[in-house]
Amino acid sequence: MLALNSNLTVEELERRWDEQTSPARFAGSDELMDNIFIASRKEERVFLIRKASGALDPFATVFRGRILPCGEGSVLKGRFTKRLFDYVLLLVLFALDAAVYLQGLLAGEADASLAGWCGGFALVLLLLAIPLRSARRRYRAFLESIVQPQETNQPEQRREAQ
Repeated sequence: MLALNSNLTVEELERRWDEQTSPARFAGSDELMDNIFIASRKEERVFLIRKASGALDPFATVFRGRILPCGEGSVLKGRFTKRLFDYVLLLVLFALDAAVYLQGLLAGEADASLAGWCGGFALVLLLLAIPLRSARRRYRAFLESIVQPQETNQPEQRREAQ
């Protein structure tokens, strides 16, 4: 579980979430093409998914969380997971994998080769269900930029020559 504390109030953090995840922020921005996020917020619940440039990522990591009050500020709490559809698809593929292996057992043709293939396929499916560390790092950096806004530099006052 990820918990990012902020000195912003819940209302300020919700407003900042809406601003930073607005589609207008990413529109036409070439330098951000690798880090385009699609987000939504319903009251305190937030959802964030990274959109892969040029392709649909069927097993993309998503962040599901909540913006909650915490002391004088707020906290963004949530976890990295996959979409529900991805888990359903993995369950169906696991069932298919098991059915192939059981069919081989019943037919008397289950040897080490079939067990290896079915086990390997099951391992690949299991790995697809786990959010990658690199994806979590990208999400965390983006979430931290929302929770802890950068200080704006005050323009230096210029002395006017007399």
